[in-house]
Amino acid sequence: MNNTSRLYNCARCCGQVIVCTHCDRGNIYCGSSCATQSRIQNHRIANQIYQKTFRGKQKHSARQRHYRLRQKQKVTDQGSAPVSQNDLLPVTENGAKKIVPALMHCHFCGKIVSPYLRNGYLRYYTQDKKNNLMRLNDTG
Repeated sequence: MNNTSRLYNCARCCGQVIVCTHCDRGNIYCGSSCATQSRIQNHRIANQIYQKTFRGKQKHSARQRHYRLRQKQKVTDQGSAPVSQNDLLPVTENGAKKIVPALMHCHFCGKIVSPYLRNGYLRYYTQDKKNNLMRLNDTG
């Protein structure tokens, strides 16, 4: 039996990704870079929501007060850091492998997969030993 694979679009960058059954863990991102960036963004949003609550405002105020005491300096506006004209943009690795046009590969492990791709998750059956029934377990 050929190794079936799933085709999906990355939830962050919308790139098409092929993942084999062995590597498929319900992935929605193309690699660790997109997953990390999305987690950072979601954490930032959660922090902003928390800091709008009364308790969040109190905690933020106390943390800033302690920070200022540790710095032992007056709180004033700081100027912006000078921008260097010759800086290069940082290179980020996505962790996704390139696809060879003739053969389809898993983006995570690089194994060759079947050209027949599915769009949904696999479904599997388990046997209920007590009642001797087959049940459909949906993984999606």
